[in-house]
Amino acid sequence: MKQRKTGFRRLLAASLLFAAGTLAAARPNELPPAKAVLDRYVTVTGGDAAWHSRRTEHEEIEGRSLDGKDVLLRAGISLTRQGDFISNVQLPEAGSEGVYKGVAWSWTPLSGPRIRKGPDRDEALRARRMLEEADWHSLYPKSRVEAIETINGKPCYRVALLPSPEQKTEWFDLATGLLEKRSLVSSGGAVLESYTVETWRVQDGLRQPATLLAERGDLRYRLSILRVSYNDLHLPDDVRYPAPVESYLNEQRAGVALPNAEDLIERHIFESGGATAYERLKTQRITGTLNFLSRNMQARTETLSSGDGRYYQWVDIPGLGRQEEGSDGRVAWERSPVLGPRAKPRRNLTGLGLTMDAAEVIGWRYLVREVRTEAIEKLDGHDCYRVRVSSRNGSQTALRWYDRKTGLLYRTSVSAKTAMGDVPTVLTYQAWREVEGLKWPVQIHMAVSGQELLFTADDVQLNSRLDDTVFDLPDEIRKLAADDPAAQQ
Repeated sequence: MKQRKTGFRRLLAASLLFAAGTLAAARPNELPPAKAVLDRYVTVTGGDAAWHSRRTEHEEIEGRSLDGKDVLLRAGISLTRQGDFISNVQLPEAGSEGVYKGVAWSWTPLSGPRIRKGPDRDEALRARRMLEEADWHSLYPKSRVEAIETINGKPCYRVALLPSPEQKTEWFDLATGLLEKRSLVSSGGAVLESYTVETWRVQDGLRQPATLLAERGDLRYRLSILRVSYNDLHLPDDVRYPAPVESYLNEQRAGVALPNAEDLIERHIFESGGATAYERLKTQRITGTLNFLSRNMQARTETLSSGDGRYYQWVDIPGLGRQEEGSDGRVAWERSPVLGPRAKPRRNLTGLGLTMDAAEVIGWRYLVREVRTEAIEKLDGHDCYRVRVSSRNGSQTALRWYDRKTGLLYRTSVSAKTAMGDVPTVLTYQAWREVEGLKWPVQIHMAVSGQELLFTADDVQLNSRLDDTVFDLPDEIRKLAADDPAAQQ
């Protein structure tokens, strides 16, 4: 037995000398093969046998702001070498996701169960490979060393892990062989996320990062692996998807499952132009005709809005005069020949719904507590999914109908809060026009408290230059707001 142990030690020492010798033998202007760099990393962190002896792994992780004051992320992750995993997130919001027997899934209180398909599923399958460093030969057989770069003051080999759709790159310290940094890059070339190793933990003979500086876009935080355990999961229960996901899968297999509401909302954003086009949206000027269908009467109207919350709208009604409504971003107001001028809290601003708040469109998750797909319904010949949307502040619940064919929003129903109480409002988007890369509703049927109107836009200007003075408060409104502090909330 002693001879066998001595032989093993000699073999291990020889492998370390071979890896170091291969790196040292590289000429100054030549780079070593990726095999030498990656195999050396496996060796200095515990060895191939130690890596492969781990069948399951559980981690408790926490992300904190760089000053250590704020907890930004808290989660528990369980993984198996077969590729199953489950991540239970407590912060920033509760939710879970995982892969079980090839099914990639997620669940959140916001939208319930979601089964990930296509590229989304492929990304999930790749994202949680357990201890993949020891399997790099099969996972990334085309890896190559691209350069020597300095990370944290240390010369490092930059290794491209190939093939990898996320363009995975890792940097290894020339002196120690340890990992210094890893990053993922999108197909467009933007860095999706990167992690720079700050400290290491040795547990059960295996060395892995313990704290890392994480960067995701403009967000920088410190990620700590608080606890790690190996081979103690109860399979399959500890990595199996939760009961709501299993029920949803059964509905899918029976052909009766409705699509996840989150997917429907995101499809509408995509089909109407995409998040990038909405981010570019700064100003809106919509002019058109408002037909009061039950009265056989027409009115001209114009709406102007700015991305900073300022808004102005007028409606010129024959026989009644001009009605106005607006906000300078702080004080909301309205004025009409019948009711006179009124200042009011901005949150009570209603308008005709002719403009869009781009930030609310693409940042809808911050405003919504829960969304659920309820049914398939036919409206005016359009097959639609009906989605119930509950606001985060609990002020209202809306119904939306998304056209199954186009993916666009067809109808929305909500009760608008006014000084006269809740006013039921139903908007049906009957026609769309492409303007500045966005599909914009140019014909809207409105049912407001029993009254039917039809708005038809004859001019839609997006991102045009507006005269800022149009958003200034009228003098009489400014005086009213000064006398009523509640109007400035």
